[in-house]
Parts: sequence; structure tokens; C-alpha cells
Amino acid sequence: MQKLTVQSDKCNACGMCALECEILQENSAGIVEVVGNGIVADSDAEKIAEIVSLCPTGALNLEKIKIDAKARLAEIKSQLQAPLEFNPPPKEDYEFRLEDKDEYAEAIQDSLSISGEYEYDYSSASSAESAGRAAFRDEIYSQVDALAQQVIAMYEQRRINKVARYAEIDTNYKFGVHKKLAGDLRAFVTEIESLTGKKISLPQDFYAFKTRDTDYINDRQDHANEWLAESIRDKIDSASEFYHCIKTDREYEYVTVSHFFGDDTRENKYTYAYYLNHESSGLRRFYNQVARATWKSGKYTSRFCEEELRRFHKDIEAEWKGKISYLLKQF
Repeated sequence: MQKLTVQSDKCNACGMCALECEILQENSAGIVEVVGNGIVADSDAEKIAEIVSLCPTGALNLEKIKIDAKARLAEIKSQLQAPLEFNPPPKEDYEFRLEDKDEYAEAIQDSLSISGEYEYDYSSASSAESAGRAAFRDEIYSQVDALAQQVIAMYEQRRINKVARYAEIDTNYKFGVHKKLAGDLRAFVTEIESLTGKKISLPQDFYAFKTRDTDYINDRQDHANEWLAESIRDKIDSASEFYHCIKTDREYEYVTVSHFFGDDTRENKYTYAYYLNHESSGLRRFYNQVARATWKSGKYTSRFCEEELRRFHKDIEAEWKGKISYLLKQF
């Protein structure tokens, strides 16, 4: 019997061996690692020896070893039936953190605009400012719930989805669990075949895990934010506290004025418009309050993330047990 090992300090991350050998895989840095304990089935020894010989840096080693096949098979059976151990990300990896507030506030600041800006339709600065305030109330302040949804969506995308939503990327926790368990299964099957000298017949999808997201996270993320609007409005100042973000501008033109008695004259005519000062402290404070209020109302998200992980672990352990039960019947 033979065992494959890797000297990681020699590996140049070319990846060619991992493409050809099922008991080799690349880590996040591209360095090759052995899946499981690297036991090579006799039927695969010639192929793996060729792969070892082709390694450009000599990072792969194949050596003969002596194993008590009967004792090792008993050990494998015990390992297969042992409960799974999970190492979920710590809570701080998916918490709704107050320190993210400023980043979220800045991200949503340019998402809304008000109509009628710089339209010189008003005869006085006061009428233009009044129209601007109404536009601010109707088109920005009234959209607090939509802005809160944006903050929650950014939070979920940047933090929760790496943990609780399944995605086939190395930084995703659930994908990492699938990848590890699939590798463990391959290692066990390869070693069992080597120890028993027979090929195990397995379903085509044996190494694929179907457990991804439970209904729980889908329901919570699709519907849990509907109540945010009412919750955060109580935590934000009234619209009048932000009115100083509305500014006015004026322009003038020469117009001909006809007089009942006398010649026509050319006079200056002023018209006024309003605009939203995006650099004002008032507007920044408004978006900052939205982000902070959303943080206060959204802290529940870390709780449902924990619950989602609990359900995911329970479901994938049940799927693992089903696969192991099938495997144990083969030897």
C-alpha cells in the first residue's frame, strides 16, 4: 500500500496535479493539499506515480507503507459514524456592527434625488424654499423605509450572506462545509477501496451535498424587513430638522416692460429655484440617522443567522448520515 504526501514549501501552485488526481486539492492560496490521509488505492498507484514524476518542483512524494487492513477498516467505520464537528464563523463576522453605520450612510446618500431642482419657476426665494422643503418631505424623508431596506440589503450582502446564504465561493461558510465533507468522503472511499481491493459502486451524486439554505432563512430574509419602516421612523428627527439642506438660487434676465405711458424699458427680472445641498451637515445627519436607526432595528439579524446555521448543521448532518449508511453497506 502507498501514501501520497505534499511538501507545501516546494509547491509552485501550478495546479496540474490537482486536475488529474482526486486525492489532491488546492487551498485558497493555490497550494496543493492531500485529501484525507493520502492513502492510494493499488488500482490508482501507477497513475499517481506518473503524476508525482511530472511535478516540476518535486513537491509530491509517494511512499510504500504497511497497514493492518482489518484494524484500519474498523477504525474507519468508527470515524464514519462519529458526529460531525462544525466550526462556524464567530458572531462578530456577521453581526450588524455600529461601526459600519457611516459606510452604509455614505452608500445610500446618492440613491435619492428630488425633482424640480434648479428649475427657476419661482418669483421669490421664500416660495422656492417652500417648494424645496415639500419636495424633500415627499421624495426623500418619506422614503425612510426604502433607505432602511437598502442598508439591510448591504449588510446582508457584505456580512450575513457569507455565512448564512449558500454561494460557491471559498469565502462562503456553507460552501466550505460542503467542500470539506465531500473531500472527507472521497478520502474514506479511496482508502476503503485500497484496503479491500475492490471498487465501491456509488451513486453519481454521492459526493454532492444538497443542503444549502433552509426555508427559515429564505422566509426571514424575504419578509422580516417589512416592519422596518414604522420601527425606524420613531428614531429619526422630524423633517423640519433637516430643512437647512434645502438651498435657493436665483438668476436674472433682461426683459422688456411695456408702460401705459411712456416708452418700453429693459429691466432685470429675478427668478428663483431650489436645490438639495448634498454637502450640507443636515443631509449627512439625515442619512446617518437612517443608518443608525436601521442598525438599532436590525440587530435581530444576528439571531436569525445563528438559527439558520443551527438548522443547516442539523440538515447536513442528516444528509451525511444517509451517505455513510449507504457506504457502510458496501463493505
